[in-house]
Amino acid sequence: MEAKNISEKVEYLLSIMTLAEKIGQLNQTGTTMVSALPGIEADIDGWVSDMMEGRISQEEFSKRMELCREDLKTEQIENGGIGSFVNLYDDEKIFQVQQAAMKSRLKIPLFIGVDVIRGYRTIFPTPLAMSCSWDMDNYRRMIKIAKKEAKVCGVNWVFGPMLDIARDARWGRIVESPGEDPYLASRIAKTVVNAFQENDAYGRLLCTAKHFLAYGAVSGGQDYNTVDVSERTLYETYLPPFRAAVDAGVGSVMSAFHDLNGVPCTCSHSLLTDLLRGELHFQGFVVSDAEAVKQCVAHGVASDERDAAKMSLQAGNDIDMSSLDYSRFLPDLVDKGEVSVSSINEAVRRVLYAKFFFGIMDEPYRYDPGKISDTVLCRKHRIAAREVAEKSAVLLKNDGVLPIRDSVKHILVTGGLAEDRAALLGPWAFTGDKESVVTVTDGIRNNAPSGVTVEFCRGFDTSDSESGFEEMIKKAEKSDLVIAVVGESAFMSGEAASKVNLNLPGAQEKAMLQLAALSVPCIAVLVSGRPLTIGKLQNNPGIGAILETWHMGCESGNAMADLLFGKCNPSGKLTVTFANEAAQEPMYYNHPNTGKPGGKFKFTSKYQDAPVEPLYPFGYGLSYTAFAYSGMRVSKKKLELGDTLNCEICVRNTGLYAGEEIVQMYIRDVTASCARPVRELKRFCKIKLEPGEEKICSFALHASELGFYRQDCTYTVETGMFQIFIGPDSSKGEMLEIELCD
Repeated sequence: MEAKNISEKVEYLLSIMTLAEKIGQLNQTGTTMVSALPGIEADIDGWVSDMMEGRISQEEFSKRMELCREDLKTEQIENGGIGSFVNLYDDEKIFQVQQAAMKSRLKIPLFIGVDVIRGYRTIFPTPLAMSCSWDMDNYRRMIKIAKKEAKVCGVNWVFGPMLDIARDARWGRIVESPGEDPYLASRIAKTVVNAFQENDAYGRLLCTAKHFLAYGAVSGGQDYNTVDVSERTLYETYLPPFRAAVDAGVGSVMSAFHDLNGVPCTCSHSLLTDLLRGELHFQGFVVSDAEAVKQCVAHGVASDERDAAKMSLQAGNDIDMSSLDYSRFLPDLVDKGEVSVSSINEAVRRVLYAKFFFGIMDEPYRYDPGKISDTVLCRKHRIAAREVAEKSAVLLKNDGVLPIRDSVKHILVTGGLAEDRAALLGPWAFTGDKESVVTVTDGIRNNAPSGVTVEFCRGFDTSDSESGFEEMIKKAEKSDLVIAVVGESAFMSGEAASKVNLNLPGAQEKAMLQLAALSVPCIAVLVSGRPLTIGKLQNNPGIGAILETWHMGCESGNAMADLLFGKCNPSGKLTVTFANEAAQEPMYYNHPNTGKPGGKFKFTSKYQDAPVEPLYPFGYGLSYTAFAYSGMRVSKKKLELGDTLNCEICVRNTGLYAGEEIVQMYIRDVTASCARPVRELKRFCKIKLEPGEEKICSFALHASELGFYRQDCTYTVETGMFQIFIGPDSSKGEMLEIELCD
């Protein structure tokens, strides 16, 4: 439908809508809003804590929530008082609320918004894990399946991609992020938005760039905390992926919980109107994060929720997610002349335009029970989830014990996480089912070569208990190989899961050190949502290999088995830096140099009790084979402002296995008017090489991409010397210098 035709339809609807119906379009609600039912004490925060700490099961948590659910508010929908639902992912209920919407006077369908950030029913690796594939085809494959499953179940709006640059592993929501680098995150943003919103066989699916802006910079890595960063940092680090999403045509943007430089994002006119709509030319609508409108009162910038509703709408926040403040207070604010009808019309206009453009008005029902059973979690989708997961794993250490040798005939799998389906599924998988998850033990057992015996012994888990150590050691001594699964349970990362201690939780490290003291080879398989401080594992010769698998999703066990047995070769590379200690956070690769760069002398920028270098740098990842870089060349040593620099390097597979290598290109502006990063990622490519094969990797970089934001936040390209690096990660590679001239 052409934009002109949509605009005409929107204007007609606006002309016949009552004020109540208009405000209804700006009101988003959900079924998980609890009410004080007789005999039920609704302590949601307490229940969440109990579940995260293992005092109640996930099933018990779900049962308690179900007892506290309100109804589907069908009467309010029929009266035009609701425009969208948040995280309604029961297929039949989606159908029911859309039926209610079709009984309303104007028959405007509802937006059904769900956190589809890593698949719908078929759950893929977490976003942080996905980013470690550096593979845009991997993303497209995942998004297409998520889109297909979500749409057939009636979902028409996705709360993702999450584009918060995350440089502090203490922050729980790093698990949802694309990592620490703005260039890579921008590539991911463009890919995900295009894949969700393109008009393919399943139509368009509206997606949301969140959380605007700089949520990943919360003070101390503490969720919901304040953010105070310079404008230059905003433009150079946190804004680029959102700019990329807007340029790709993203339909909605979510304003963040926190305050940015003193003003809550949800009620910041300079952020939502001046920057987002003015400078970035965003054409869609803005939705608040959950209850973020009413939280402006707690921030101390709104006197009450009525004031918060007024401030947020006038700032440019169109939809109120679950505060109900718009529906409660906007009618009176209009009546008193404090909010103009024209400002409400503008917000409603943006929402209605999206409903037309994304096909909601023409096809409100996508619910199809027959197609659901044939589509979700089908064999084809599970195969894709397995293959995508394999590309997301990162091999951190290997002293020759991987892939598993033919001489290994008895394998002991230990660690409670090996059997913990919820942990393997991971956080932010609300639409998934843990019963669909293949455990590590089952995956290894089902994929082991003939004649290999696989035994499981719990041994330890994420608690402090050491009661299983003795049995574990006895069984380990009788085995040819120990595979120890360590890391975090499902809710140890994610929202409201910030930590000051990034060590392996509970007695896991102690268990690993006891296993490492044996003469039996030991492999550590990491299941985690964030970088952990695992220096004792890395530096212990008794731990022969470390494989970071993150939270892989429903095909966890099968994907891990393929990697361990060498059916596929690990190719992932880190998109976040691993610090040696939590106290070093935030730690990231593209920092500017200080006047006294870290070194071996006392009076340099470093800690006395930790290495200057990270445990694992950004871009790091091993393979079962080896790659050699040579013959780096650039097209010219002197570059003019309108020129394009062409760079190339030869990469050769010098090992025994076929493998994929992620070749990375970085720059450094040697001298500039502002201190520049020691390295900045500018290009990358992923190549596959057979043993002995070599390929030339080529990169083209326009001179305009060598610029930066000055102190006044104007973008500039300054002449001078630049270093160009091409290599396997942010700490290695060949280097050549070029000069940029007028």
